[in-house]
Amino acid sequence: MTGAPITTVLLDVNETLTDLGPLEGWMREHGLPAGSASAWLSAVLRDGFAASLAGLPIGFGALGGTALRDIAANLDDERRLDDAAIEAMLEDLPAAVGALPAHQDVEPGIRRMIDAGWGVSTLTNGSSRVAQGLLERLGLAHEGIATLSVDGTRTWKPHSESYLGACDRLGSMPDQTALVACHPWDILGAQRASLVGVWIPRGRHWPAGYPAPDRTIATLTDIVDVL
Repeated sequence: MTGAPITTVLLDVNETLTDLGPLEGWMREHGLPAGSASAWLSAVLRDGFAASLAGLPIGFGALGGTALRDIAANLDDERRLDDAAIEAMLEDLPAAVGALPAHQDVEPGIRRMIDAGWGVSTLTNGSSRVAQGLLERLGLAHEGIATLSVDGTRTWKPHSESYLGACDRLGSMPDQTALVACHPWDILGAQRASLVGVWIPRGRHWPAGYPAPDRTIATLTDIVDVL
């Protein structure tokens, strides 16, 4: 691609690096219906985006608890959970999210980025502890990878300030920084902030009307070949 050379890569975490499948299984085991994990994450993001637009610093964890409680409360009478079961789920939710595995291409993909000489950082609307734990399980905790989060700030992704703030903390120029994500809204936000948007679909379709991503990759290991 033309333009300034890439020096830094930001990696979204939820669903881009992590596989949500085990969380779906965990929710099913606790009596929630099929599709609850995706519905839960969508609700958290919806409420987080709204809070960000309103300038309210509400964290991912607080919204995650509310979203899970809402799903449990809307079960039909035959499947309804009692208060004790719901509270037990809420207590265990952070551990379930924190234990999510990485997609198979994540570890080799990140190592290729490091070998290319790029600075690498995660950037999530969730907790940086989730990213830190993931890197530890992948054997990447001592590779100099930063773990940035907007959790608890007033500007969640896809607000431009979240990407520009990350660039500022990392000492990188926006046009020399790539954002890799599976969520089209994340790519759109990064591009609006003058970053290079690299989309990894993970089974998604690109929304009609959105400007095209700067690059599209099938796996994280492809990124070195396209930037």
